[in-house]
Amino acid sequence: MPIFMLIGPLTRDIITRDNLVYHSTGGAVYYQATALSNLDVNVTAVITLSHEDEELLNVFPQDVDIIPIFFNKTMKFENIYPDNNTNNRIQKATIPQNPIKPENLPENIGSYDAVLLCPLYPSDIPIETIEHISNYNIPIYMGAQGYLRELNDNHVILKPWDNFEKFLRLIQMFFIDETEAKVMTGKHKLSQIGKELSNFGPQEVIITCGDRGAIIYSSLNKCIYKIPAFTPLQTVDPTGLGDTYMAAYATKRIETSNLETCGIFAAMVSTMKLEKAGPFQGNITTINKRLQKVLK
Repeated sequence: MPIFMLIGPLTRDIITRDNLVYHSTGGAVYYQATALSNLDVNVTAVITLSHEDEELLNVFPQDVDIIPIFFNKTMKFENIYPDNNTNNRIQKATIPQNPIKPENLPENIGSYDAVLLCPLYPSDIPIETIEHISNYNIPIYMGAQGYLRELNDNHVILKPWDNFEKFLRLIQMFFIDETEAKVMTGKHKLSQIGKELSNFGPQEVIITCGDRGAIIYSSLNKCIYKIPAFTPLQTVDPTGLGDTYMAAYATKRIETSNLETCGIFAAMVSTMKLEKAGPFQGNITTINKRLQKVLK
């Protein structure tokens, strides 16, 4: 059984879609921890939140080992989907400064198979924390989204990421969506972006493109893999799709060095998550059955 550590903030979320409003627990650590638990991964989640919102931890699967770091306020997000295009999202947020520092992490980092970094804002995981983790020579997976965000009157907007080179030299697997990749580099050709970003350190750059699939660039074999998207049976809840993709990819990556296999597995897990509200609730058996149907 793989052993992963997740690091990032927990959030209080408001989701508006199809003229309905939902209140839920959120944050990449929540979506990833639940997905990984259902994928039979042993999970430790290092999470920031306030004592006032401690009950939010009750929604995590019981087998997830939670290390809470308490601050005065919990991060809050509002995700608004104005139409049927799941790639179209308006975000608002309240962002407290809750940095996770090296001294907040457990001492046994070297016993994990991988660490997944899940920042939602640039201050969440400082460079010093990542440098500390890198000393243990275990794979570090990073979701880029948080480092490209800033607030404009509580609206979340994307901005270029200053000094990203210092971060990427410490990362083995780098996850970013298509819009973020273009903002980060100023370029538009995804294959070129993947190659360029890998030059700064990551062995694999995974760029997700919503319902158009994903591309994976491997610096080890100088190859680009084009991963298809699968058509969902229904579209219910797109929040957390990228987080789910990253968790599923990391899980399969422990098993195999075949990056196309990893991408296809992650695409199917994300599709199944999209079909139901909340985090991914399937399992290895249901995933494999769906893959057998679409790949035969």
